[in-house]
Amino acid sequence: MRSLFTLAALAGFAYGARHFFIFMKEQEKNRIQAKRLEIWEAEGGAVPVAATKTAAQVRPRKPSGASPSGVN
Repeated sequence: MRSLFTLAALAGFAYGARHFFIFMKEQEKNRIQAKRLEIWEAEGGAVPVAATKTAAQVRPRKPSGASPSGVN
């Protein structure tokens, strides 16, 4: 019975450690993403789209290529 509790405690610790590391990785990703967004906005990436929406984040898109289905 004691070994069962020990095993359960170790499993709970491992699960908690895994959760903590995933949480920390997510925090790091969010921090990097916020910094990239800040740099992108500083370089002129924020485009006003309406009088009520100033500096809306509009990501630049690649121009689409010609469609081969319409060419004979």
